[in-house]
Amino acid sequence: MSDPLITRRNLAIRTGAIALTSLLPPLAKAEESMPVVYYAREATPEAFIEIFDRLRRDLGAEGRKGKVGFKLHGDEVDKNRALWKALQAHVPGSRYIECNWASGYTTGRGTTEGNYEAIVSRGIAREDLDILDRKGEYRAVQTKEGRWLKSVEVPEALFNEYGLVAVTVNFNVPTFSGYSAAVKNVGIGLAGGPGKAAVHGPGFPKDAGFHSRLAEAADAIERALAGKLMFLNVLTNLDVEPLEGTTVKKGTIGILGSLDMAAVDNASLDLLYGIPMEKRSAYPEAVKLERGFLQLENLAALGHSGRYRLVDL
Repeated sequence: MSDPLITRRNLAIRTGAIALTSLLPPLAKAEESMPVVYYAREATPEAFIEIFDRLRRDLGAEGRKGKVGFKLHGDEVDKNRALWKALQAHVPGSRYIECNWASGYTTGRGTTEGNYEAIVSRGIAREDLDILDRKGEYRAVQTKEGRWLKSVEVPEALFNEYGLVAVTVNFNVPTFSGYSAAVKNVGIGLAGGPGKAAVHGPGFPKDAGFHSRLAEAADAIERALAGKLMFLNVLTNLDVEPLEGTTVKKGTIGILGSLDMAAVDNASLDLLYGIPMEKRSAYPEAVKLERGFLQLENLAALGHSGRYRLVDL
């Protein structure tokens, strides 16, 4: 005899619940597999160090041999310096690392000695700084598809001498690339002078081609240095022009850190503009160029989804 309590409606509800339950573990696993982005709402030295330590632990790089480098844009060493000084003191023997400007610049930061002089003049001790172009030796790192850029030249010192590099940046808008954060600090920042020139292209155009080359270079360099990189974005003193369809935050948003450069940049933009990547992609190309959204769209096409799981500290 059939169970009188099992009506068609009850059966549908029960089977639907079973089907939904069967989906929960894969969904949970999918979320757990997303790159973690650590988020500290206060931009303090303590938070900076905590995120660095968590990323180093997640990377399995505690006690790793080789130098530890903090990649910081040479023109940004005055901003939030207390954070970087605290981190450097936390990691004895670590150094700020930087590469020369594009090889088209034959003076100033376009040369190794000029680069040293410019950054040291801002208060960074020379012994704490390593300009990676110093030997003029580069490795041509091949890009994945080579549609816009076949390869990008990266200083050999980065591969041979450094066991861990924290790509650290004062998140900045606007810049030549729209926004400046992890992707730019890898795709151009870790390229040597000749590599930067190739990424920029003849005449240094600010166009869609530049964003395509930037994405290809960032993807190639990140893969070449797999297991050595972590990414920390510091978002302070922001005053970004309004953008239709968003509510742009101002002031200090905090510090974000990840082992995935697309994830940490996406999280930074999500917090700044209050809209996800899908909505950012709907803007006209001119807006995406000005705001830098094309960096992440092009990276997504190369396999960097930018999805992430935010972990509040």
